[in-house]
Amino acid sequence: MASKVMLLGQVLHREVLKPRVVNIRVIQQVFDNRLNMFFPESKDYKVFEQEVKVNSGDIVRIEQLSEKLTVEVEHKVVEVVFPIGRIVDPVTGRRCRGMHFIDEKTRQEEADRIAKANVPDNYSL
Repeated sequence: MASKVMLLGQVLHREVLKPRVVNIRVIQQVFDNRLNMFFPESKDYKVFEQEVKVNSGDIVRIEQLSEKLTVEVEHKVVEVVFPIGRIVDPVTGRRCRGMHFIDEKTRQEEADRIAKANVPDNYSL
């Protein structure tokens, strides 16, 4: 039984003429024997998307198909690991913005306070 190749990549964009095909960039670390160091190399894949709806910027997991769909498409989207705008720390499971965690309780209290605020009718937003 052949091993399945699993890759993690970022969605670049959706094909215009083929809406079920998305372009995904996968960055892999390649070892250089002369310098004895790893260097990042990116490779773009055209990936088939059956049911999962992805957006540009999402981090997704892709797997190789058992047989090619077309000459270019030989992978499929399995799941969305990190949707764009909803970054979750994998260790703690808490949402974060940059290097800081988002306090969900304080965020909800502020949203409730804004919803209850008495805004005059002549105030334009």
